[in-house]
Amino acid sequence: MLTISKHDIQIFLLSFNCFPLFNKPNIKVLFLCLRFGQCSIERAMDLTDSFTWEDLPTRDADTGHLTAAGWIPRIIKYTERAAVALLSLHFGQSTIRIITNHETLFIAWYPFDWTVSPFYELVNISQVTISKTEACCISSYSILN
Repeated sequence: MLTISKHDIQIFLLSFNCFPLFNKPNIKVLFLCLRFGQCSIERAMDLTDSFTWEDLPTRDADTGHLTAAGWIPRIIKYTERAAVALLSLHFGQSTIRIITNHETLFIAWYPFDWTVSPFYELVNISQVTISKTEACCISSYSILN
């Protein structure tokens, strides 16, 4: 049986400290709601132990329409394609803007003249590197949740 301890909930709630939107009274209210609903949460977690989407039918036997289990693979496929398309569009637009307008990826102040070569190239390389690093950090954090 899966149990959620008070310590686990506190650690979960402390992860919200980085957001200025959540202040301490909101976290306390959320903690109390989770604490009072802990038995319900544990019961729901126990129900998911034996549940897998692959075991469910993808089509309704009577109507032939897709069920929720049938929609999930399609939703995953289309959202991945949409994300790739949007990132490709953004990458193309940013590349064209950098090349034609001699701009950087992000607007930033530097204590040197970055518009001359090789500083312009180094600034762009550093900004692309930090944006990839930040994207990896954000996506890896959401995968862990």
